[in-house]
Amino acid sequence: MPTCSHIRAILFGLFLLAVSPAFAQPAGVHHRLSVSLDPKTHRLRATDIFTLDPDVGRCFRLTPGATISKALIDGKAVDFSFRNGRLCLLAASTPVQAETISISYEAVFDDPVPQNPVHSEDPSYGVTGTIRPEGTLLLGGAGWYVRLPGTATFTLEVKAPEGYEAATAGKCRNRETRNGSSRSVWEIDAPLPNLALSAGPYVIQERRVGDTALYTYFHAENQSLSDAYLEATAEYIRLYNDLIGPYPFGKFAVVENFFPTGYGFPSYTLLGSRVLRLPFMIETSLGHEIAHSWWGNCVRVDYEKGNWSEGVTTYVADHLYKERSSPEEGRDYRLKILRDYATLVPPEKDFALRDFVSRVNPETRVIGYGKSAMVFHMARRRLGDEDFWKALGTIYSEKRFQKASWNDFAAIMSRVGGSDLRPFFDQWVDRPGAPVLRLADISAQQKGDAWIVQGVIVQEKPVYTLSVPVQMNTPSGPMYRTVDSSSLRTPFAFHTPHSPTRLEVDPQADLFRRLFPAEVPATVNSLKASERLTVIFAEGLSSEMRAAGKVLLQGLGQGDAVQRTEKPSGSAPTKDRDLLFVGLPEHKDWLPSFPKGLRHSDSGLAVKDRLVDPRSDAACVVYSDRKSGGVVGLFVAPPSYAGAVARKISHYGKYSYLVFEETQNTLKGIWSTEQSPLVHHF
Repeated sequence: MPTCSHIRAILFGLFLLAVSPAFAQPAGVHHRLSVSLDPKTHRLRATDIFTLDPDVGRCFRLTPGATISKALIDGKAVDFSFRNGRLCLLAASTPVQAETISISYEAVFDDPVPQNPVHSEDPSYGVTGTIRPEGTLLLGGAGWYVRLPGTATFTLEVKAPEGYEAATAGKCRNRETRNGSSRSVWEIDAPLPNLALSAGPYVIQERRVGDTALYTYFHAENQSLSDAYLEATAEYIRLYNDLIGPYPFGKFAVVENFFPTGYGFPSYTLLGSRVLRLPFMIETSLGHEIAHSWWGNCVRVDYEKGNWSEGVTTYVADHLYKERSSPEEGRDYRLKILRDYATLVPPEKDFALRDFVSRVNPETRVIGYGKSAMVFHMARRRLGDEDFWKALGTIYSEKRFQKASWNDFAAIMSRVGGSDLRPFFDQWVDRPGAPVLRLADISAQQKGDAWIVQGVIVQEKPVYTLSVPVQMNTPSGPMYRTVDSSSLRTPFAFHTPHSPTRLEVDPQADLFRRLFPAEVPATVNSLKASERLTVIFAEGLSSEMRAAGKVLLQGLGQGDAVQRTEKPSGSAPTKDRDLLFVGLPEHKDWLPSFPKGLRHSDSGLAVKDRLVDPRSDAACVVYSDRKSGGVVGLFVAPPSYAGAVARKISHYGKYSYLVFEETQNTLKGIWSTEQSPLVHHF
């Protein structure tokens, strides 16, 4: 994953190198791989030894920039060709039995690493391979070892300068430092489709939970975080051991990266230095990456049939933590998913969940993580808690280190639950879009001592097969119904001895659906999604604030938005545009009417009665223009902090207003929404 929002993104399929199907191999190739890292020159030197069956062929993949120094078959040197990353051994004989191949090579890995990067939907920032004094990251797709199709196991030896430690999948069998060099040996006995390697100037801490070794590989300045991460890691592993099944690897390590990442690899997660220090990391994102040990890294994704991994991981991690905190927080999390979908995925950009492979933009994130998590939530409501968790445990036990598809989830959940869930999964996985619901024809009649409340649930086309929760409030408490709806109009009724006060459809946000505009407050995400944004830089704005405005636009993905500078005699912006003001404009009348909770003060601005001190405070507020229906954003900050705050704002996409004291967020929230078409007050 992660990403995290999140930072929390794991692009399992992105890093697979294409290999000609003519050289297909059975699973079970074992690499004896020895690498030496030279951070000062960005160079890797390696020898990769493996044994192949005769029907596999003699062509492989390696990074196109490699220099091959030696190729051996059963200890004898052979000629080879190497073009565009394709290495073919040119032995005259045709193999009749298994051969031991040895390839010695070196290569430079120096992908540019972002400095002070703005939040991006691409968690790799384009880095697949880099070796530097501050750290090394070699993803599977970088071609740092000889690639063959299928899965493989490894014995990996890593040599590096003293104090420069390596971390990868599997168990560390030996670690030593001598003669100015560090050396570690790793045994990766779980068959993996690709292998990543991290290294850097780490201090290593260790703890155990049962038979599992836990580690932190942190830079010296972050050692104070180690105990908290180790303790939390132990708790998450215990949680998922109980919910799903035994942890599938021999170790789990939290490894620090020198630029912002949020990766979950088999048996370790790689988190950027800044990411490690974020307050929500231990409470949410760390657990998300650990949950990927079960989903994605053990039970693997059949990408040709859709990536379910991010959805189930989001559901059993991010959503579960909120739900365990309180039912209200669980509801709010689901409502955030629905609001993100309504804001960031217009119908013309929607696509079927089965087509999700990895996160590359807001639409793929919302569908691949959010909609997918809601599918698992709706499946849980159909199965009940006991059968839902039993089904996940069954999938895990039957599909360990194998590929699984949405069809496997449907089949196993159907078997465990005793009813056919295949139509349910077909509807939510194969159809793009979401249902749109509203209430109609509500009436309440008193007959004697009882009340009869009637209404109709209306679906817009195309119609879905739904189990719709309906709640009616009375002075004595709420009443609940589940209304099965599979047509344009579905009538329902309540009978109660008490007078009704309020009727609401889907009060706990249990259904994945497209919200009406009245149900969606304007948020930072609204600026991200705008296709008609005009940015207005205030008159007399400092160079620091102007630069910060550019950073903000980059983080919002709006670098191409129309930009203009306020002029004393300039005309007001047109009413058919969404607006983002950088700095308070001199023309106060250009700002559409503020919502309740936002006002001008003598000092400039007040948010929820919190005065924004222009000497030390920054604020970003987004609200709806009641007249035009457009979105309005306003960003103000002192020049000395403006750039640092601007980099953070896109991380707070679900919020309507943000206040920062210096660079620390001290106030955030969402405006209240108008009355929903799914709520009726009597």
